[in-house]
Amino acid sequence: MIEMNETNQPDSIIPAQELYDTFKRDEAGATKKYGKQIITIKGYAVFVGPDVYALPSVELSEKKGGKSRILCVLPFSDYLKLRKVSKGDEVTLTGEVRGYYEKGDKVLLKQCEIVETIK
Repeated sequence: MIEMNETNQPDSIIPAQELYDTFKRDEAGATKKYGKQIITIKGYAVFVGPDVYALPSVELSEKKGGKSRILCVLPFSDYLKLRKVSKGDEVTLTGEVRGYYEKGDKVLLKQCEIVETIK
């Protein structure tokens, strides 16, 4: 469960670059710390649409037009919620950390929910 403060925002938001760097630097340590944890992450959408398994997803970077660092996969039933997000938007999502995907050079989060989108 995500703890919310008085402004109804999660108490701790991790920047996309910070999470990526943590996994890139020490994958085993990061997996121990974040594995299977529900976290809130913020970054810029560099891809919005279906992933390789046709699931709704948002890929995040630390800057607009940057390299994709985080893959956030939403439940299949949330496809319509992708309409709220456009490439270049600053997006905050919550999701379960599943680990680092070395071949794709991304950190994977599943069961994500869109918390906030800033155009």
